[in-house]
Amino acid sequence: MELAKQLLDIERKLWTNDAALYKDNLIEESLLVFAETGVISRDVAVDAIRTENAEGRRWAEVDFNDVRTMRLAEDVALLTYRVASRWEHEASKTMALASSVYVNRGGAWKLGFHQQTPV
Repeated sequence: MELAKQLLDIERKLWTNDAALYKDNLIEESLLVFAETGVISRDVAVDAIRTENAEGRRWAEVDFNDVRTMRLAEDVALLTYRVASRWEHEASKTMALASSVYVNRGGAWKLGFHQQTPV
């Protein structure tokens, strides 16, 4: 499968806000950067997703545009995109620029770093 498709498939799954998927698709030492939280670890993100799920918070719409990929090394790749997303409980979408760095571990691409910058 083409690298861009593989990474985008993983990224789309992560936007389903499934805590188990996050735990399985992020390396243990991964870092995530959000305006609301600052820098957080995988475990903090997984706990936050569990809380969101318990509160019934889910994404109603997630649209990717301007998707780009670049292989940084044999086992490291960058995915960037513009995302328009809306929570089920909100009326309007928010826009952000997103960047994810993936590493290939044991033949599988895993997220090592993700950042969202509000637009």
